[in-house]
Amino acid sequence: MADERASCGVDHSLVAHAEELQATVSRGNNSQPWLSVRTSGEEFSNWLNEGSMSPRSAEQLACAAGVEQAAAQALAAAAADGSEEEAVSSLGATSAATSSFRQRLKDAIPAHGVATRMDWSRLVAVDTTEALMAPTAEEPAAPVLAGRRPPRRAPVSVQINSGGQVFFGLLSQPAGIPAEEAVVIKFCNSRHMLQSEQMAAELAWHFGISAPRSRLLLKVHDQEEWQQLAATAEPFCPELSELMGRKQSMLLLQYIPGADLEKETEAWEMGQLGSSANALGRLLVLDMFLGNADRLPAASSLNWRGNPSNVLWSTASFHAPTPVAATAATGSTRCVPIDAVVARRPPRLLVQDGDHRVACALELALLDRRSAQELLLETVSCNPAAVSAIEADWAPSEPAWVKQFGKGSLGLKQSIVKSFHEGVKAALELAVSEQGLLEMIVAQLEETDRNIRADMNEVAHTSALNGTKQLKQLERVANENEDVRDRLSAWQELLQQKSIILGHAVREWTTRRRVGAVPLSFRGFLGESVLNPVADAYELLVRLRHLVARGKVLASAAGVTRPADLSPSPLLVGPSTSVCLHLLRKLGVTDIINCSEDLPQPDSQALGGLRWHRLALADVEEQDLSKALDEGLKLVDEAKARGGRVLVHCHEGKSRSVSFCLAYFMTREKRPLAEGLAFVKTKRPQARPNAGFMNQLSDLEEAVLGSRSVSAEDMPKGKPKMLVCRICGQAAGLTEDALASHMRRMHPSEGS
Repeated sequence: MADERASCGVDHSLVAHAEELQATVSRGNNSQPWLSVRTSGEEFSNWLNEGSMSPRSAEQLACAAGVEQAAAQALAAAAADGSEEEAVSSLGATSAATSSFRQRLKDAIPAHGVATRMDWSRLVAVDTTEALMAPTAEEPAAPVLAGRRPPRRAPVSVQINSGGQVFFGLLSQPAGIPAEEAVVIKFCNSRHMLQSEQMAAELAWHFGISAPRSRLLLKVHDQEEWQQLAATAEPFCPELSELMGRKQSMLLLQYIPGADLEKETEAWEMGQLGSSANALGRLLVLDMFLGNADRLPAASSLNWRGNPSNVLWSTASFHAPTPVAATAATGSTRCVPIDAVVARRPPRLLVQDGDHRVACALELALLDRRSAQELLLETVSCNPAAVSAIEADWAPSEPAWVKQFGKGSLGLKQSIVKSFHEGVKAALELAVSEQGLLEMIVAQLEETDRNIRADMNEVAHTSALNGTKQLKQLERVANENEDVRDRLSAWQELLQQKSIILGHAVREWTTRRRVGAVPLSFRGFLGESVLNPVADAYELLVRLRHLVARGKVLASAAGVTRPADLSPSPLLVGPSTSVCLHLLRKLGVTDIINCSEDLPQPDSQALGGLRWHRLALADVEEQDLSKALDEGLKLVDEAKARGGRVLVHCHEGKSRSVSFCLAYFMTREKRPLAEGLAFVKTKRPQARPNAGFMNQLSDLEEAVLGSRSVSAEDMPKGKPKMLVCRICGQAAGLTEDALASHMRRMHPSEGS
């Protein structure tokens, strides 16, 4: 390291003296940055002159010692001209204006070039998370030089979702922009963990979420950029340069300045409430999809421990890779989630519990307004300003909200709960739209995985092992056995080509289905970037299996509908999609009556304590209702006596289930058929019993109430009946002419 500095004109003994001087001053009672001490400034200026450095080298050393770049350039120029007094004066003026690294990072803007190869010659400072986490008053307790850490200090290991070591870099001001740019540089022990974090970021973009831009760098594929960053970082942060010499992958991310979920207040002020709630709805669904419990606090409903620092709110300008439907207006704050991964393979029991909780929370949020508000309040429970704003906006329905607050009041066009609800629905639709792609990739990878294992077992004999253990065993055997090594190498080559083809298919699928969207790259897992095709494909497979399984839970929840509540009766009515078990329990339903012959019974575990009954009815005019009505009405009487309620459903919630409810109104509440049908249609406009059912209900009304409230003219017309040939028994048509034509054609002798 000293040799490298000497080769670029920096006398390493000067650096050592600088460190010694810094330590000496820091041990004293002087709280000023060490370069603001007059004697220190004079000595440093002398070093610049006596070191026989070039102006560029002097500038670099000055920057490393804590002088901002513009002032360092002036200082170096003055030293090169031999004007020592001017150099010292310049240094004194500079040191007073010099900001700490923390302040510079706060003032910086997100680096816009993260998504493509970056020019690391613009790097002017690097620091670790240790510096940012150090306690401060006005300044750090121990003076910290901007842009440089003492080389003897080890980098801090920050345990976040993805784990690893994190550095923050500052880039010089771009042309026309009066601010430095900031970037985050992250390392993990596992390359696949970084790739999973990149995948999670890409999914966030597809969900319409303002996530930071990021890019995965692989040393093998990005060697030139890797070397440039390592060489440029060496004077500022030897720890980073040394780490890059040992690591094979890193993740670059935009640094997003802002307040976290716990401290943010602007997002919950007038004019931004709607976009903030919408963004949280999208983020909630994304984290459900990922199985991420480390962002939004939702301990009660989802058993998420939460981490408010992983949800930022920022006014910073940064380029979103895809259009964001919920983007806030220019200059306003927006939600920017950070730090998430696609889980590899969560424990089975944890997955089962998570699936149940996600299905329940989603179903209730989609179908019940109060439940949606409760879930939103839970996700912001750490922020008093957010809680107050959401509670103050409450109304039991959207029409009631409009009446109470009026559209446009508080800068809102709709209630906060509705904005949250729309964010949830939008993200759900996007999640479901990705399901086909993910299932296609899983199917391809599973077939390849089976073929590899079956073929390799012929020479390696590892069939007793499964999954990751078998792959590791294959690698060990391949190191010892040439036949196994050759066959595994052949599979590596073949899978490399298959991976490239599959990567192209993913991009084409996205182009066709999502115009303008950035394709999921699966970088490091698929395509030209894979390093170990067999292992990388398997690591992608186990992650996508988890996403596909959770995606099915989301799709199922997205397909439910709220049944029509026929209060004050104990009945609710709806189609097959209204069997939303979590909501039914919340509404006090104890029994479910299925009025179809074929709709399956939910499994007993899903039903829990709910009772399920079938009335096997066909939706045809000839179906006799009498026996089923007697049986079903007794079930409702028993449920009501227990204080329960009953959901009655069929396929579409139009004919069979509605007919049953009308029979209940007539026999138990003595309501005329016309009145009952009009009431049901106010709750479920689709209600339309077939003509045969209406005739039977009209007969029942006369038998129970002694009159018919629906006239013959108002009764629905039945379907035309097919005429059947008396000779062959075949359906001949709907009219006598059609029957006569059939007789002439098929039975001419009879017709004559």
